[in-house]
Amino acid sequence: MLASVLIVVFILKSFHVIQADGVLVGAFVMPHGGIALDPRYFNTTNATAKAQAWLVHDASKEVGKQIEDLKPDTIVLSTPHGIAAPEDFIFYLSPRGFGYSDTDNCACPPCCYNLSVVMDTKGSETLVRMLKEENENVSYLSAFGPPGNEDVPFPLRWGEVVPLYFTKGVLGLPSTKAIILSQPSRRYTESVKMIPELRHLGESLFGILHSQLEKIVVIISADLAHTHLKSGPYGFSTAAEPFDKACGAWVSTQDSEKLVAEAASYVDKALSCGFTGLVMLDGMLKAGPFAWKSRLLANYHPSYYGMMLASFVPQQ
Repeated sequence: MLASVLIVVFILKSFHVIQADGVLVGAFVMPHGGIALDPRYFNTTNATAKAQAWLVHDASKEVGKQIEDLKPDTIVLSTPHGIAAPEDFIFYLSPRGFGYSDTDNCACPPCCYNLSVVMDTKGSETLVRMLKEENENVSYLSAFGPPGNEDVPFPLRWGEVVPLYFTKGVLGLPSTKAIILSQPSRRYTESVKMIPELRHLGESLFGILHSQLEKIVVIISADLAHTHLKSGPYGFSTAAEPFDKACGAWVSTQDSEKLVAEAASYVDKALSCGFTGLVMLDGMLKAGPFAWKSRLLANYHPSYYGMMLASFVPQQ
């Protein structure tokens, strides 16, 4: 059945029988930094940073609970740190996925956060076929066996594991499966150039998902600017703070220009892995015939990278 990483999730009960009463019950942005998993291991003497880490953790739990309450049949997850192709957006075509993540300053083992998910191979195949008919750059990958029939789980890492870890309550149910979409590796150097393509892909995804049966949730796995600290691996940039603020303003106002113009003007220096997923989500949200109620739950940078949690649910 029909799962960022950015993390958006759409829910759907039977991806294979097309009807006109499909329900996209929610879309969510979730971070994939290890701090979100367990701030107890976050090694910092900065009291503000420590407090922000707990706010991110608590918001992640809140989003996970909201997704569980929606009772999705399928979670569609976009990740920027998956098994990637240079050009195509890749869907994982395996019946199961398994992987782990660790939290900052405590590696696995002993700090292991393992996740096993059942994946919707037929739904992924259908998405690829229908998106190709829309001339989207999509394909799928299988691993270690015949496509869709492998005995070995598809490998997952932090981009998938961290956001999905907070949805374990529903992913552990036999009725819920995941579909995982990996952003192409050209996002590292061409994210602004990709904006029209990402918005079109989002529109196509919405059109297909909205034509399916029942509940779908989308999660965008996404971290924001990676240049908040001079001591971080990417150094400091004055673009980091305005980029993160623009992304937060996009959530609060749903004004596309905040993302595709304002945030886009900073992204090359801010270095955000989640930007392409957010733009794709914006295309989805704007394609719908109904309004969305958005909520910004957290937007902080306890470490060198920004972490945002946001929810979008259809207006009643």
